[in-house]
Amino acid sequence: MARGTVRRFWSSIMKPAPFSYHAPSTLDECLDLLSEFGDDAAVLAGGQSLNSLMRFRLAQPAHVVSIGKIGEPLSSIRMTDEGVSIGARMTYSAIQRSPDVKAACPGLPVAIDLIATPPVRTRGTACGNLSHADPASELPAVALLLDARFRLRSHKGERVLPAEEFFRGPYMTARRPDELLVEVIFPRRPTGETFVIKEVTRIRGGFPLAGVAIVFSKADGTKLNAVRIGCFGVNSRQIRVKDAEAILEAQGFSDDALAAACEAIDGAIEPYADPFASVEYRRSATRTLFMRAMSEGWHQESAQK
Repeated sequence: MARGTVRRFWSSIMKPAPFSYHAPSTLDECLDLLSEFGDDAAVLAGGQSLNSLMRFRLAQPAHVVSIGKIGEPLSSIRMTDEGVSIGARMTYSAIQRSPDVKAACPGLPVAIDLIATPPVRTRGTACGNLSHADPASELPAVALLLDARFRLRSHKGERVLPAEEFFRGPYMTARRPDELLVEVIFPRRPTGETFVIKEVTRIRGGFPLAGVAIVFSKADGTKLNAVRIGCFGVNSRQIRVKDAEAILEAQGFSDDALAAACEAIDGAIEPYADPFASVEYRRSATRTLFMRAMSEGWHQESAQK
């Protein structure tokens, strides 16, 4: 292939396919557009995922609907009876700065600090990340771990789905084409809870080759309550390992219990090989991350008093 041909080829795939751009100023206008265009439309929030997909033509929507001009309820973080509600326009950085988030769900800013780099976090949105449902991303696993709920709205009405129902598979959610994810709600976490998230990446801020997040509360002696274990980057979707959780809740914090939980995690994940890591490496990394997370969590003071 001639050198000029190569340049023209890469130039073509680095530009999005033609599309129509829409910037509604109200939620109703946005829902009108999504209802009209259906599967031909893509929602643009921070654009950190969608822009890359469009440049490489992995996504070729005929219509891009920006929510950047829409105010309430997309542009706020607020406390409700359900917990802390995060609107679809709220960036990672805004979430990290929010005192309501820190008070209600202190593990969330910790997880967000692992996502990409500060410039990306000033543009990217949590709801955009969750809608993308990348199985290697931290937030879907954390949402699953912390019982997040997803509020979806269309002209047909509103529905609220738990994380287990919202995530359907790799890059797949339960959102219908005419719906918009208007907010994600993280319930207020109990006092004394411990949250730890660990991952291994090729570069700081890169996508994890393997990741583990844990949540638990200490009881008397070595007993553990409300144990949650989530894995990401090592399966076709983010998962909770309920068998491992049950082992630790029954047996507490001990070498035998940790070893048994580790085996349960190894049996639950289905890692893949790529140019950056083998299946064996991802399995080994997941076991190591889990053991480090449990040890760190057991010996640290709770982040929420």
